[in-house]
Amino acid sequence: MKKKIATSLIGMSLLMPLTGCGTSSNDGNLQIAEGVEFGARDYEKIVAPNNELGFKLLKEVDVDDNGNLFISPTSLLMALAMVYNGADGVTKEEISKALQVQGMDAMDLNKANASLMTMLNKDTDAIQLQVANSIWLNEEYNFQEEFAVRSKDYFNAQIEEIDINSTDSPKRINEWVKKSTNGKIDKMVDGPLDDDLVAMLLNAIYFKGDWQYPFDKKNTENRAFQLADGTETLVPFMKLEEKLSYMANSELQAINLPYANSEMSMTIILPNEQKSFKEFQNSLSAEKWAELHSDFKSMRGTLLLPKFKMEYETELNGALETLGMASAFTDFANFSKMVEGDKSLFISKVKQKTYIDVNEEGTEAAAVTSVQMDTASAPVDDPFIMEVNRPFFFAITDDETGVVLFMGFVATP
Repeated sequence: MKKKIATSLIGMSLLMPLTGCGTSSNDGNLQIAEGVEFGARDYEKIVAPNNELGFKLLKEVDVDDNGNLFISPTSLLMALAMVYNGADGVTKEEISKALQVQGMDAMDLNKANASLMTMLNKDTDAIQLQVANSIWLNEEYNFQEEFAVRSKDYFNAQIEEIDINSTDSPKRINEWVKKSTNGKIDKMVDGPLDDDLVAMLLNAIYFKGDWQYPFDKKNTENRAFQLADGTETLVPFMKLEEKLSYMANSELQAINLPYANSEMSMTIILPNEQKSFKEFQNSLSAEKWAELHSDFKSMRGTLLLPKFKMEYETELNGALETLGMASAFTDFANFSKMVEGDKSLFISKVKQKTYIDVNEEGTEAAAVTSVQMDTASAPVDDPFIMEVNRPFFFAITDDETGVVLFMGFVATP
């Protein structure tokens, strides 16, 4: 009987409000090594795929018991991009289809990711956004040299060998998690580690930033929010009177709230009352997202936005299978380029956990993506009023690249 092997690949991303200039730990900072070749604008090759992946996932994953949903397409794309280097044959083709990068060579995807992570790696007084990766490898195994080199070169992955039977190993992993997320996420693994574990890969995205136009707490008051079932609940609404990017048509209202120095923003889309939220959810797409942003105009008006906080968790196996990534979850998977020796790996579980808190000062959010692998044996000229008093969509975007880092629905604030 063949020994069962499990490999976990985990991606994390975190957003937190900037409460002062301060400094960030550079230990989690992504710095692509000198001599690694990629184009400065290679990231453009995966902006559209990243956003397309997100909007397609919105239709495939389930809302929670409160009707809420919150995912990070970027965290998922980066985690699976590293897995892509270990895939071959039909499995490689199917992963590229699910990631919306059909036909893209692994090296081209690596260069695009290195370029994107470099663009996301900002460290100024106004905004901080960094990316970090680490791989924790069972000391009984070895990665194939090409897989290890690509992980280090294009993802700046810190590769650490661990004794999976040691009680110190999960502590080391969790310490890296805690440090990389500024203490927001302090535990990703429980001890003891699974005897079948081959490797654990972690990806972290970290952001700190305030609203460019903060909401005055004195103006926050309870107002009625209409739930999906037609009933109402009182929740704290924040109020902002400002000149902002805004648009409205017969279907919806949308507004763009910039963070800090406008390098990042949150977009909020509110469907009109006549449109059912489910109909609105199904109508969202990357194409509609682009069209909506082309219609934004700078206008003065009033925004009433509920403070909201949520935690969300979903398994993505079914969604990824629907998007074309089928064989990766079966005994027919081909990850022959990952680990040395005759090991038949397949993905057993893809899961994502997320958290977000939106308040007067800014946004605090976290997302964790895990990939578990086993081996087989309004009128334009008038001031607008936008009262977000019913279920709505929101997304957090890096405006410099156009990459949507987070997106979700709020049905119950």
